[in-house]
Amino acid sequence: MSKKVQHSLLVGFALFAIFFGAGNLIFPPSIGNASGSEWIIALIGFCVTGIVLPLLAVIAILNAGGKFEDLTRPISPWFYKVFNLLLMVGIGMFVTIPRMSATTHELGVHQLFPGVPSIVTIIVFFAICFYFAMDKSNVIDKIGKVLTPLLVIILLFIVGKGIFDPIGIPEVSNIKNAFSNAFISAYQTGDVVTGIFCAPIFIAAIASYGYKGQQARKMAITGTIIAGLGLLVVYGGLLFLGASGSGLFPTDIGDTALVSALIDISLGGFGAIALAIAIALACLTSAIGVVAVIADFLNDLTKEKLSYRTWVLIICVTGVVIGSFGVENIVNYTMPIFTALYPVAIVLVILGTFRNFVPNAGSYRGTILLTFIVSLIETVSSLGVQVPLLSTFVSKLPLSSDGFSWLVPAIVGFIIGTILHKSKDQQNDSIKPTKPIEAE
Repeated sequence: MSKKVQHSLLVGFALFAIFFGAGNLIFPPSIGNASGSEWIIALIGFCVTGIVLPLLAVIAILNAGGKFEDLTRPISPWFYKVFNLLLMVGIGMFVTIPRMSATTHELGVHQLFPGVPSIVTIIVFFAICFYFAMDKSNVIDKIGKVLTPLLVIILLFIVGKGIFDPIGIPEVSNIKNAFSNAFISAYQTGDVVTGIFCAPIFIAAIASYGYKGQQARKMAITGTIIAGLGLLVVYGGLLFLGASGSGLFPTDIGDTALVSALIDISLGGFGAIALAIAIALACLTSAIGVVAVIADFLNDLTKEKLSYRTWVLIICVTGVVIGSFGVENIVNYTMPIFTALYPVAIVLVILGTFRNFVPNAGSYRGTILLTFIVSLIETVSSLGVQVPLLSTFVSKLPLSSDGFSWLVPAIVGFIIGTILHKSKDQQNDSIKPTKPIEAE
C-alpha cells in the first residue's frame, strides 16, 4: 500500500471516528424508530445534518487556509473568539464531551457491570482522554491507527446483522415530517460544530505528512469522502434497525434504553458486549479529538497563561462533574443551546464552502446577523418566553413549522448585506479626493 493511500485511509478513519460519538449511536435508532416506514426520508434528513454539513465544514476551513479564524474574518475580528468560545465551551465542553462519558457508562459499562458506579466509569473515561489528548501533535495518528479500526469492525457487525436479519418490519408512522424531524434531531450529534472544531487539526496533520497546495486539498477531500461513506453505511444501518423495531416499544422509552433493547433483540447476549465496546470506542475517539481542539483554542485565547496540558486537565475535570448528571439530563438542557447556535454554524459552513462565490464581507454579516436573531427568538419562544410581535412574526415565517424559520431570513440577510456593503464601498470611492493633475 502506497504512502498516499495509507495517509488517505488514516485521515478518513480518524475523521470518521471523531465525528462518530455518543449522539451518532444514540439518535439514529431513535429517529428510525419514530419514522417507521418513512425511515429512508428520515435518513436523508439525518445525513444532510450529520454527514454533508460536517464534511462541508472541513472543506470550508480548508478554503479559509486551514483556520476557523480566517473563515470568520469577513464578519469581524471579534466574531471568531466570541462564537468559537460559545461553541467550544457552550456545546463542546459542557455538552458534547460530558455526554460521551455518561453514554459510555449507561450503554456500555452499566450493561456489563451493573454494580459499577457511574462516577468510576466517568473518571476512567476522562483519564484515558487525558492520556491521548495531552500530546496534540499525535492525536490523529493515535485515533486513526489505534482506536478506529476496531470501532469500524464492531459497528459493521452491528448494522450488518440489523440489515440482513431485521427484527421486524417498519410500521407506518404518525410523524408529520420525517425529513425535518431527522434534520433538526441531528443537531444533537453536534457534528457540524465538531467539523468546525476538528478540521484544523486534520489539515495540520495532512501538512505534517508533507502534502502542500493541491496535494493537501486532494488528500483532505479524499479523507472526507472516506469518512462520509463510512458514516452513511453506519447511519443507514442504525436508522433501519430502529425502524424495523417500530411498534415494539412504548413511545416514551428513552434513547439509550431503546438502543440497548434493539441491540439485545438483534444480537442477543453478545450484543451487550459489542455495544459496550462500540460505545466506549466511539465516545473516546470523539472526546479525545474535541478535548484537544478546545484545549488548544483556550490556550491560544489566554495567550498561553495556562499550558495546553493544564487546559486538557480542566476540560476533563469539568467533564467528570457534568457527565455525572446522566445522558437524559444533559440532552434535556442542551437542545436550546443547539437551536440558538446551530443555524449560525450551518450558514457559516455554507458561506465558507462557497467562499469564492460570496460577493463581499457584507454578505457574511447580513446572513449571520439575521440567522442568529431569528434562531435566538425561536429558542427563547420554545422556552415559554414570548417576545411581543417578534415571536409571532418568526412563527409565521416560511418553513417555520418545519424548524427552518431561519432559512429565508438568512437569504434575505445575504442579499441586504451584499447591497449595503457594495453601496458603502461606492460611496467611499465617490468621496475620495481626486488626485491633482500634475503640471506637464
